[in-house]
Amino acid sequence: MARTDPQINIRVPAELKKKLELLAVENSRSLNAEVVTRLEQSLSGNTSTHQTATLEVEMDIKEIKEILKRLDNKKAP
Repeated sequence: MARTDPQINIRVPAELKKKLELLAVENSRSLNAEVVTRLEQSLSGNTSTHQTATLEVEMDIKEIKEILKRLDNKKAP
């Protein structure tokens, strides 16, 4: 992606931004590249219902792991 590509600015909830940032790190991408990839996938029409459900479950699992990690950190003396 070139710096000359058109830009858009959007507002997203803080939790969504955090999720996207975590996913970007896990996928070795910039936040911008993660968002572009996900938008392209959602608009391509190639994503099956099964693939979409799998992605949603993976995101839920990652979110649960983060919550558990935070809870463990709170319990630690």
